[in-house]
Amino acid sequence: MVLIVLFIGTFAWGIHLVRDHADQLGLGMLTITQSANPELNAQSVAMTQPVSQTINPIRVAMVNIAGISKAANGQEGTYVSTGSGVIINPKGYVVTAQHLIQDLAEILVRVQTPFGPRQYPAKTVKVLPQHDLALIKIVSQDIFPYLALEQTPVLKVGDPVQAWGDPVGTEAIQRVGTLAKMDLTEPVLIKGNQLTHLMLTDAVYNWAQNGGPLVNGSGHLVGINLAVEDGNGRIFGYAIPTTVLVTHFQEVVTFVHKSSPASTLNPSAEPLFAAPESLSPSPQQPPQSRAPRTADIWWQKMQGLLGVNLGKHVALTTPGDPVGAIRDPVHETRLLILGYTPGNFLGLLLLGFISGISGGMMTMGGGIIKVTGLMWFFGYGLLLVRPVAYITNIFMYGAAMLRYQRQGLLKFHQCRPLIPWAMAGMVLGYFIGNVMSKTAIQWLLGAFALLLGIKMLVEITEYRVSGYRKSGDMLDEDLPPGGQESAWLTWLQKYFGSRVDDDLPPPEWQSAKARHGMLGLPMGIISGILGITGGVIEVPLQRYIARMPLRTAIANSATLVFFASIVGSMVALWHGVNTGSFEVHTPVVMALILTPGAFVGGMVGAWLTSVIPLNVLRWFYAVLMFIIAIRMFLS
Repeated sequence: MVLIVLFIGTFAWGIHLVRDHADQLGLGMLTITQSANPELNAQSVAMTQPVSQTINPIRVAMVNIAGISKAANGQEGTYVSTGSGVIINPKGYVVTAQHLIQDLAEILVRVQTPFGPRQYPAKTVKVLPQHDLALIKIVSQDIFPYLALEQTPVLKVGDPVQAWGDPVGTEAIQRVGTLAKMDLTEPVLIKGNQLTHLMLTDAVYNWAQNGGPLVNGSGHLVGINLAVEDGNGRIFGYAIPTTVLVTHFQEVVTFVHKSSPASTLNPSAEPLFAAPESLSPSPQQPPQSRAPRTADIWWQKMQGLLGVNLGKHVALTTPGDPVGAIRDPVHETRLLILGYTPGNFLGLLLLGFISGISGGMMTMGGGIIKVTGLMWFFGYGLLLVRPVAYITNIFMYGAAMLRYQRQGLLKFHQCRPLIPWAMAGMVLGYFIGNVMSKTAIQWLLGAFALLLGIKMLVEITEYRVSGYRKSGDMLDEDLPPGGQESAWLTWLQKYFGSRVDDDLPPPEWQSAKARHGMLGLPMGIISGILGITGGVIEVPLQRYIARMPLRTAIANSATLVFFASIVGSMVALWHGVNTGSFEVHTPVVMALILTPGAFVGGMVGAWLTSVIPLNVLRWFYAVLMFIIAIRMFLS
């Protein structure tokens, strides 16, 4: 009898929930209106209900940010809802607060659809810690409703705004307020970062509004919300202006701008809401926040009883007293070069130049500098970094391969059976890297940087007898003997140095395919996972397994990198575009900007080795690799 009662009660409770949340579940009542304007089709979602009510376009463009938290102390990560975000492009680009995703091992975005909430995986495209901003991409080819940016984002103190948030992915909160102050100079401490260029508004009052949209009366996006909590539990509302978004994200995403009062989302030119003092029920205004449902009230009570924490990600700070400023000349960028601001364009050229110098001096390590530089200084996610690295490696190591061939160092007949293995390893490594966490990949990058730093120090010990040498004069037979060394230093010199004991016979392999696989597959896998060239792996393999002279080992390694990068670029671009991870032009343009700097840097690096003692270069290179390793381990 108890089971029967519980059985009936379960169905009764289910019917209650279905009726209570019918507008969110859909149940055949939701339809998408079609229009001759493709922009309207991408963002106009209407609901067919008995009262003929239209879904608020801001609600359907707002998303909930959740995910799996990073594991700590060997424990498994847990699902947590951290805040909100807003879709700013129909291809699924979402802007949110960076501190909401920094502790997530896996990012999940819950989107409102005509058939109810749907959860998508998402990848990081670019982060700006200095502004607490993050651009993430929903991994899907679906078309999403989005919010247009205000064409003239110059706001005034007292302008009415509305801040939105989504705490759990099914329910929206919003408040109408005004812009209290425009702060472009006074810093506000948020999560240990000094943030400027913020707006103060009383429309933000809840932790769930973090990362959500701040819109004006026409429904256009004017800012990204930040809920700031002081030590006394009081929440102060800030917002990051859209001018900051456009300046730093416009090279990787296309923003849609609209002018007030006309709006794609509200063609009638009627404002979506009025200032707080003039709010009154009116047939022309959409309904404001409705009373909580019975089920919602029950759930909130149970949360209090059970102590459920939905991921209250409120930034702790003691807000100051910002002084009003209306315009933001720092982020009013008009000149663009291939879609990049002059600063970012020159920065990418400089990064390519520095990585090219490294390749020209030491023939390895340039990939680590390039990958870590794109992540560290520019904030790009591995979603873009690896395809960019693959494409640049084609140009850089294609030219190097031709140069080595003219010098007679390349043994292509020995590389030919290794190329398929390197290609297969590249493809395998790419897909392995897609499922690895960002933390694991950063640790691997740090490990390889540390390995290169140790290698440079070991090579310095090899030259202490004969002093400094120029790399142009260095031959394998010129390397000095090891002398009387300790056992551990002898071991390090054997496996990390430049010498090879030619008296030792090469390892015997019963199968030629096994030997070819050992020479080609590891380099391809490492290159595919991390986006680096893999020379730190391939050159020692060529030396100790194939018994190649140092320069021939370097030439063969460059050849394998070239062919593996061709396949890696094709697979990465095909997979990224077909899964909706990025648009094809984004990594291609970025790689084309990096490549000229890398070419010039390679020539400069080769020249530096002829005028600067080689051990001085090794010391500089070792210190740089150790800095990168520490940065990767501590980030």
